Amino acid sequence: MTKMQYLNKAENEKAALPVDLYHLHTPVEEYDLNCVMPLRTLESNGVRLEPFIPSLHAEYAFSLLQQEPENIVYKYLPYGPFSTLAEFLTWLEYRIRSDKQSSLFLITDLSRPYDEGNPLSRVAGWIGVINISIVDLVGEVGHVTVLKRAWRTHVNTHASSLLIKYLLSPRPDGLAFRRASWLAHLWNENSNKAAERLGFHHEGTLRCVKLLGQDKEGDVVDSKSGLGREEEGKSRNTNVWSITWKDWEDGQAERIEGLLAREVKQNPAWD
Repeated sequence: MTKMQYLNKAENEKAALPVDLYHLHTPVEEYDLNCVMPLRTLESNGVRLEPFIPSLHAEYAFSLLQQEPENIVYKYLPYGPFSTLAEFLTWLEYRIRSDKQSSLFLITDLSRPYDEGNPLSRVAGWIGVINISIVDLVGEVGHVTVLKRAWRTHVNTHASSLLIKYLLSPRPDGLAFRRASWLAHLWNENSNKAAERLGFHHEGTLRCVKLLGQDKEGDVVDSKSGLGREEEGKSRNTNVWSITWKDWEDGQAERIEGLLAREVKQNPAWD
């Protein structure tokens, strides 16, 4: 029998980008968000979400990251920490802008006084929608990065609620999606509690769904055959949460509106 030769040039991952200051100086009107989902500013009485623009937001956002206690923000994220602004912008270009199924929003805490000298002084973090499918009308709330100075406030609840509302509300106010997802590291107590507070339904746990670096939180599989060896990385188990359009019509819309309607007290400026 003649041995068949098979041609297979697929690569496991898209080619990595060289580290660079991507779009740091691209004018706002020339920056292409490159997302299949319509993007606009969303606002409640507590926060404002606006599409993340490198030339407007990246330098100050990165400076805030650098002030965070070591690893506190990245503990359960599969990426980071970023040691330079160029690394942060390369991640933004590779994981967000060049992926048409992803978006990122800057979070502004409206409970803080406005500083004309620094319009970004109220920045509380960022949040995104990922794994978007316009065909299937689904999206996942992800890349939730709330800076420590905004913990235990309304910020995470309001930012997440605005995105959920935008995804699931009927047109023209929303996108009339059929499903909003939330994925959380099994060990990330804060993220799982947030999903429950927001009204997500727990669908189950995906085991060993992602390979993580040694500096991340995760399971090390002790295998005599070598599978899951420590030098190959740690495994992440992920809780899957969802809200469907049926949930939205059966009371979830009112729940989200209730969370957004709670009084937000005016707070002092951050140092």
